[in-house]
Amino acid sequence: MLPPDFVITSTLKVGVVYKIVAPELISTDEAHYFVVVAINDSNNYMLLSTTQLQNKIDYLNKRGYDLDTLAHLSPNSSNGLKKDSYFNCNDNYIITKEQLVQKVKQNNLSISGNISKEEYEKLVYSINLSEVNDIPKFLLNFNEEH
Repeated sequence: MLPPDFVITSTLKVGVVYKIVAPELISTDEAHYFVVVAINDSNNYMLLSTTQLQNKIDYLNKRGYDLDTLAHLSPNSSNGLKKDSYFNCNDNYIITKEQLVQKVKQNNLSISGNISKEEYEKLVYSINLSEVNDIPKFLLNFNEEH
């Protein structure tokens, strides 16, 4: 088995998709897909994927949020998503590199894939429409050289 620190150091970049068990963040023990959309020092800003479209639409409507802040990504061999996935771009989760390393140590994180620049731009479009997402805009950069 690869050292957990190496697993994160070698994969952590904007656009990586991790499947993480994170009950401390999302109140369930079921693993969910998270995509890294911004990195600032040790803070990694992630969006959570859901396949439950109607529940998310109801949630956004109840709060008066623009439905275009819900970004859709289709599954493909690069991103590793298994179903049509929706990202509520009004919410983000900050996870440190050390927390990710701990998830690997606990066998609660797997690498699913990487989103493309086009998929990233869909997410950024929806983030920018959000009136409540507080990710600093200057951090929203996709570097294709990784």
